[in-house]
Amino acid sequence: MASNETSQKGLKDGWTRATFILRKDYLEKLKSISYWQRRKLKEVIDEALGSYLEGRRIRKKMSK
Repeated sequence: MASNETSQKGLKDGWTRATFILRKDYLEKLKSISYWQRRKLKEVIDEALGSYLEGRRIRKKMSK
């Protein structure tokens, strides 16, 4: 992925922008955690996903 793409602009290496659809109640809980811990929402989501993925064996999807 080229570093000049819009999804990469202004981000540190290893990060990208993405759009997701998620349940409203999950978003509200994540926002609440973020507020009370005085952390950015992206930090809370990164930690949650990191915990979910930790120790999992992930197979890369096959390209066509």
